[in-house]
Amino acid sequence: MNREMLQAKLFLLSDSAYAQFQYRLKCSDHPVLGIRSPQLNALAKELAKAEGSLFIDDFLLFGDVSYEEIILAYKVLGLLKLDSGTTQGYLRELLAYNDGWATNDTLCSALTTVGKHQKEYWPFFLGFLSSENPWDIRFATIALMCWYLTDEYANKTLEILSAVTNDHYYVTMGLGWFYATAFAKYREETLPYLKTGRLPIGVQKKAIQKCIESFRVSPEDKVLLRSIRQEVSKR
Repeated sequence: MNREMLQAKLFLLSDSAYAQFQYRLKCSDHPVLGIRSPQLNALAKELAKAEGSLFIDDFLLFGDVSYEEIILAYKVLGLLKLDSGTTQGYLRELLAYNDGWATNDTLCSALTTVGKHQKEYWPFFLGFLSSENPWDIRFATIALMCWYLTDEYANKTLEILSAVTNDHYYVTMGLGWFYATAFAKYREETLPYLKTGRLPIGVQKKAIQKCIESFRVSPEDKVLLRSIRQEVSKR
C-alpha cells in the first residue's frame, strides 16, 4: 500500500469530532485525523501481514506524518517478529516521532516481544533514562512498567527509577503511574519508596494519588497512603 492509498484509507476512517476530542487530550503535536483504536488496530494487522517491516521503512521516508500514521508504525513494529537488535534499531528511529503521552504509551504497550526477551532489552531501556529528552525518559519508564514489574526485575526497577530527577510534567506522571502500578503488584517492595524521601515529592504525591484512585489497592492501604500524603504536604 503506497502512501497515497494509505492516506485515502485513513481519510475514510477519520472522524472530525473525534479528532477534536483527541486534540483536547493533547495526544500529539502532529496532525490528528480522529480514528478510533479498533480501526487502527485492524489496519495495523493488515499492514504487518502484507508488508512487514517494509511499512516501517516506508514510514521513515514519509516526511510530515499524522498522529495516526505514527500509531500505525508503532503497532506494526509490535506485531512483527524481528530479532532484538533489529527492533531496537527501528525503535531508535521511531522515537523521533514520540511527542505525546498517547504515542509513547501505545509504543510501550505494543512491544510484547520484550516480555520474552527481557535480558536483551534491559540495557536498551535503561540507556534512555539519562536522556535530556523527557519523552525518551517517559518511554523507558512506561516500558519498564509494562514489561519489568516481575519477580526478577521489580526491585532493580524500583531502585533505578527512584534516581530519575527530570521534573517534566509527563515524566512525573509516568513515574507516578509506575510506582502506583508497582504498589498494586509488589506492595511490600514498593511501600518504602512511598513512605520515605526516596522519591521526588512530585512523583511521590502522584504515585500516592494514583494508588488512592486505584481499585487494585485495599481500603486499608488507602487510609495508610492518605496519612503518608498528609505528612508529605507538611514538608
